[in-house]
Amino acid sequence: ASLKHEAIAAANGNTYTATINNLSYGYYVVSPAAGSTDTTTKRGTDAMLLNVKNSTPVKQNLKSTYPTIQKTVQNGNEDSTHNSAQIGDTVNFKLASTVPDMTEYTNGYTFKFTDTLSKGLTLNNTAATGNTFTAVVKIDGTVVDTGDYTAMFTKDTISGTTSLEVNMTDFKTKHQHDAGKTIIVEYSATLNTDAAVAGNGNDNTAKIIYSNDPSSNSTGGTGEDKTYTYTFNFDIEKVNAVDHNDKLKGAQFELQRENGTKINLVKVSDGVFRPAKGTETVADDKTVVTDNNGKLQFTGLKEGTYKVKEIKAPTGYNLLKDPITVTISATYDENTGILESWKVNNANAQGTTVPVITVENNKGVTLPETGGMGTVLFTVFGVAIVALGATWYVKSNRKSRHAA
Repeated sequence: ASLKHEAIAAANGNTYTATINNLSYGYYVVSPAAGSTDTTTKRGTDAMLLNVKNSTPVKQNLKSTYPTIQKTVQNGNEDSTHNSAQIGDTVNFKLASTVPDMTEYTNGYTFKFTDTLSKGLTLNNTAATGNTFTAVVKIDGTVVDTGDYTAMFTKDTISGTTSLEVNMTDFKTKHQHDAGKTIIVEYSATLNTDAAVAGNGNDNTAKIIYSNDPSSNSTGGTGEDKTYTYTFNFDIEKVNAVDHNDKLKGAQFELQRENGTKINLVKVSDGVFRPAKGTETVADDKTVVTDNNGKLQFTGLKEGTYKVKEIKAPTGYNLLKDPITVTISATYDENTGILESWKVNNANAQGTTVPVITVENNKGVTLPETGGMGTVLFTVFGVAIVALGATWYVKSNRKSRHAA
């Protein structure tokens, strides 16, 4: 962060162009060496945050440039434009910008982060009463005192979206000396039961409202920056191995993590289940069964590998010997984070429709449950067979002795 790259602008027609090469991927603060340029009637060039994230050159017009914003979401151990989550998961967000040079502004300086969460995301750490929430603000990695900003939110009861604001208070007085440094806001939300499955995802839109005229109190806004959080689903379709048109109801399944750990489920509707979150009442295992159409859907899942284990086969059919391995994978636009495609292995339908995994069952004799009447009958037959065998052995020995 302390390494400086300098470039001298060369004339190119009516403009001047400066190019900086051989940079590693990451965030860079770009600013005039002498600080903000004074255009008398409006603000000039200020420090800004640029993101080098691929081999494509980043081009930025520096004339009359105002603050910009970079919004990211935690995806594994990295910050990204997208991620996937299971319903009930915590999703961590980050808003990044640069502290502007505010020396020209004699009436103070407005600097406010705004963000809008889709209805599939519930803002975390909200106050028990009122409309405040907990956010963390950092400048160059140092946590800013909570008295230097306010964090407020508003829930729209019609659309279900949540609007939030992190407003820097008395920004010029307290942080003029931090001009050019990176300023970051961190907060989190939870993927809830209203989350959209795949498709357009659950977006999160942010921008900054800032002072744009040293001689007045007027403000402007940055362009919006978005992140997307996705969740996925798939169907199990149970069929007769001989005739796939014969859909089998009543097959009981268990959803597991890749290591075989059972995932507790909550019933969404008939034949549809999602992972349980928090203290929710877990569905009775016996209800996690295929419906009259042989269908059972698992929804609200993040990318990754799962196992689906058949616990009880339909009446008259054999139980599957091994669990079914199910892997959900997706591809995204590198720059925007928008979902391009997704798939589930072994599924015969992909993309925007719910992927369907066809599972065959063969007819056969189902052994009785342990402790049932059938067990007693098998025990009786077993004893009789052993007794007959013993009688045959005794008689055989007697004949052998007489022959001798």
